[in-house]
Amino acid sequence: MDASVVADRIIDEARKWLGTPYRRGGNGPKVFDCTGFTKFIFSKFGYKLGRTVPAQAVDGRELTGQLSDLQKGDILIFGSRGNKRRMGHAAIFIELDSTGTDCSFIHAARTGVIVSKLSETYYTQRFLGARRILPDFVQEPVADSAVVALLEDLAKNAFVPVRDTLSLSPADRRIILFADGTWAVVDSLGGLSVPSGGERLVLAESGSWTAVTASSVRIPELRESAESEKPASSSGTARQTAPPPPADGSAVYHTIVSGDTLSGIAKRYGTTVQKLCNLNGITVKTTLRPGRKLRVK
Repeated sequence: MDASVVADRIIDEARKWLGTPYRRGGNGPKVFDCTGFTKFIFSKFGYKLGRTVPAQAVDGRELTGQLSDLQKGDILIFGSRGNKRRMGHAAIFIELDSTGTDCSFIHAARTGVIVSKLSETYYTQRFLGARRILPDFVQEPVADSAVVALLEDLAKNAFVPVRDTLSLSPADRRIILFADGTWAVVDSLGGLSVPSGGERLVLAESGSWTAVTASSVRIPELRESAESEKPASSSGTARQTAPPPPADGSAVYHTIVSGDTLSGIAKRYGTTVQKLCNLNGITVKTTLRPGRKLRVK
């Protein structure tokens, strides 16, 4: 299953628990605290998160860059109520807003499970960083030659093999949306207009399309911004952290089916169980949930 589909389902599941009361140490389903909530939600999709904020701050892999680099389902880490720079709160990223400078996230706050905005002063002052638990969403860059061929097909009124097209009224124009989120406008005369500034079209959770520019808001680096102890593991062993997949898209994934084992998957792809664990940030005790994608190369 594609990571973006899993992310949608994670947010849908999280929203089912809106209004659930907060209680420190709450693991659900009747009460939650912040990490009890994130751990509970991700466990439903085969992902085992740490139980404390410092532990979840090393789950998956760290993100840097701008807010526009976040993807649905990322974990946001915030400072505590008493110390803004000490890790004390975790939430699940939902989406970027149309300005590219704010975002929404769902979390178990003191008032219960709610959706909040990063622009709220309390969270702006305490934003420490983010972690990616899911694989990167698949991005399929479009070569210049493919764009030229696509425009030639448009001129011939041929079928256009792109992810989506949007009709703009009343002018006879079409927006061509490429797989990586970039876009172009083609008018009735075949003229091409490409937006500047890295603007992308994003399908918001509400179902509407919005143009988002690359955000100037930086994602803090957790190791630089936070004051916290190294997370302790109940088993006494270090938690696994998955490396990011190669940028060239050469990573290979296996979709888990009922009956799969790590040893069986390793044998099938000519690798080892330890390598599979290292690539996916899991251990030999991790439950293999059918439908989950496991990186094998």
